[in-house]
Amino acid sequence: RALVWNAAWDMTRDAEWPARAFVDLVLGNVGAESDSSVVLVLLRQLQTATDSYVAPEHRVATKRSVADRLWTLVEAAQEGSDTQLQLLKAFAVHATTAPQLDVVAGLADGSRTVAGLPVDTDLRWELLTSLAAGGRAGEAEITAHLATDDTANGRQAAASARAAIATPEAKAAAWDAMVTREGMPNAILETSLLGFNRTHEDALLEPFVEPYFASLETVWTTRGNDMAQDLVQLLYPTALASRPELDVLGRTDAFLAALGDRHPGLRRMLLEVKDGAERALRVQAADRAAG
Repeated sequence: RALVWNAAWDMTRDAEWPARAFVDLVLGNVGAESDSSVVLVLLRQLQTATDSYVAPEHRVATKRSVADRLWTLVEAAQEGSDTQLQLLKAFAVHATTAPQLDVVAGLADGSRTVAGLPVDTDLRWELLTSLAAGGRAGEAEITAHLATDDTANGRQAAASARAAIATPEAKAAAWDAMVTREGMPNAILETSLLGFNRTHEDALLEPFVEPYFASLETVWTTRGNDMAQDLVQLLYPTALASRPELDVLGRTDAFLAALGDRHPGLRRMLLEVKDGAERALRVQAADRAAG
């Protein structure tokens, strides 16, 4: 089966069939997978396909369907299994509608349960981040939960949840903490970057296209190697590359032309993320062509 899964993913990334076909393939078969490591990979690929490879005009409907089908799989999974836990986490990532977020909220506050699957501290952070990204939780809820888990892991999870809050103010605060100011520990930066990109509304990321390119050289020359690479890669506005008015690819080319021979490492990394954005556009075109 691993060969089949790999072939299906390669076909998706190479725009040889619609991304929505891959989504259907995963959701129709992941529940029968017995290897938890395979399930983990498939659910990560499912998220990439849904967020980046499905044509933008089909994305909202696809996300809603994905979350509904994941919840069905959660309820059908073996009670207490690792697969059930992974499916629940994936459901929380994809939950966007009011009924879906109601389920997430119920799991987080204990008013709803899944047989065989207790909600521990780590899972509650996952659920809270889902609610933050869905506009159903904010600083007050994050601070309250952090008070019960003031550990290194808890502080990292809180940073991710704060960066995921679905308001322009929260995104601006996260950007300022990650990019404008220095001194954020690497572990906090990593989770903050993940939370920042955890959004169901691309409009929340639009204000950061110009600041991204404006900050690149400063980030590259003032941050440590790992931190600089994370910022360049994970803040690149791939999700907005399909928006012609934002001209993400054109801005990238203009920046590279102005960069010249300075900072070859930065040039190489930008070419890599640009290549990823171009691939996403090709795959979206194939998905669009399928109707």
